[in-house]
Amino acid sequence: MGHNISLLRLAYLRNVPRVGWLIRGVPASVAEDVASHSHLVSLIALGLVLKVRECGLSVDGGKALAMAVIHDVPEAVSGDLPRPVKERLGGMARMVEEEALLQLGLGGLLPLYRELEDSGSVESILVRVADDLATYLRGVYYLSQGYRDVADIVENTRLSAVRLAGSLPAGYRECVVNHINELLENIPRGS
Repeated sequence: MGHNISLLRLAYLRNVPRVGWLIRGVPASVAEDVASHSHLVSLIALGLVLKVRECGLSVDGGKALAMAVIHDVPEAVSGDLPRPVKERLGGMARMVEEEALLQLGLGGLLPLYRELEDSGSVESILVRVADDLATYLRGVYYLSQGYRDVADIVENTRLSAVRLAGSLPAGYRECVVNHINELLENIPRGS
């Protein structure tokens, strides 16, 4: 990493609302911000790393946590792009995100970021599962508060977390899918 990391710009993540909530009627004063989301993703990723180790499997916890911490860092420059927009933009969205890392002085993290975006390792898949679970949890909360238009996000992130976990290698797959199912059983659906 360079010596010119833009800490002030990174601190702005606290002021960047997650747009998916806004376009579904959650007021800006209530909508989760990118920094809070990233913190929850990191905590969930840590829990997944510990669970995988508990299952007797190998995982690089430091790598997974680094991926979790940086997974939305480009949004300090680009703002939050909802998943459907990113999917439609394809490679262009990725170019914008990678350029943002460079602008933030985090070009040294590009290989790690690319590995995450490509789901190129067990660690990257765990972080993507954690990302979906964090969004799912926030969505369940919003449902419980009466914001019914978030139901599609809740269902899509639940399905995505299970699908991603299913793409893990044998052993990891069973461990993580079982853990997700346990977690989901203990979370009220908010409806």
